[in-house]
Amino acid sequence: MVKILIEGVSLVLLRERAEFVKQGYIYIENGVIRSFGTGRAPEEYQYPELLLSGSGRLLLKGFASGFTVLTLYPLRYKVDFVDWFLVKEILKSMRRSDMYYVAALSLAELVSSGVTEALVTDVYLDEVARAARDVGINVTLAPPLNCGLNDEHQLQELKLLLSRWRQVEGVRIAVAVCGELEERYVSIAREFRIPLYVINPEKEIEEIPDGVDVVLVNPRVASRLKTIYFGNMLSSWREDCGLGIGVRASYSIREVLKELIWMKKADPLGALIAGTRITSEFIAYEDSSLIREGARSSIVIFNLSEPPGWPPPDSIDSAAKAITEGNLRIETVIIGDDIVLDREGLLTVGYEIFKKAIKKVEEVYSTTPPP
Repeated sequence: MVKILIEGVSLVLLRERAEFVKQGYIYIENGVIRSFGTGRAPEEYQYPELLLSGSGRLLLKGFASGFTVLTLYPLRYKVDFVDWFLVKEILKSMRRSDMYYVAALSLAELVSSGVTEALVTDVYLDEVARAARDVGINVTLAPPLNCGLNDEHQLQELKLLLSRWRQVEGVRIAVAVCGELEERYVSIAREFRIPLYVINPEKEIEEIPDGVDVVLVNPRVASRLKTIYFGNMLSSWREDCGLGIGVRASYSIREVLKELIWMKKADPLGALIAGTRITSEFIAYEDSSLIREGARSSIVIFNLSEPPGWPPPDSIDSAAKAITEGNLRIETVIIGDDIVLDREGLLTVGYEIFKKAIKKVEEVYSTTPPP
């Protein structure tokens, strides 16, 4: 798809000053937002290849997950936290090709819940990259070092990712470490010019290493550095922090937002900004973190028009509350140049892939010890 125009839609704009546009338009060309605003689109944008009605719809920049472990996705109803020992046990019975199907299932569920970008910290990330491109979701892939897995294998995976995927649109490369931020890992991130994610650091990191973009994930001590929280550590969240799914039954950022609002009495608008713009920026997708001219499209459209139906919100605060606490139906997801999801379901990966994936998952996880 090359030229897409959505007219008559309500726009939620989460810029430095959040704004709400009622009855507006957005025009996308070659995966880039060329124009948006109130009223009808200007004459030069009136002849798209695809025209979508925005009547009764609410348009938002897509959600982002700042920490996701796909290997544990089939166990999401049993597991409440990331257990690297369990990941190692799963690997004993999983072949590299199996990971493609696990990733396809989990990434498809992320898209169906409105997630357009995700940081994935897992194994066999080369297969995750393939699945992500097939599903249509943007990913940042961070092999985990010093996390109980084989560091040498993870370094080989990192080099494989850099050689195959560094220039591919919608795939970003990073590295993750568990616990302390050691100089040898900083050197790896600096050498390859990639972000470094520090998972569960026990001590405060007082200084940012030169030449490296460092993001903390669930730090035990509050920090002024970029920080992402998920799971039980949501209790430490602040308004300038991002959010992750980790492992949870829903695999939905909207459920994380509801939990955050309940747990921290967070303002719905602040929570929504965290689960979209801030997290996207922290996982290397600054170019699609906002609805703005020149940004890569990363869009979710909610449908409020179908029965029982309800008039769309008329202010930024009511829109934020509707999205975070309501049960609005996601109708369309547009990522880059593709309509990835519409009312008929996922448009990228077909039924046969999912059928095969479910069979593969059943084979692999039937031999996995219970958590």
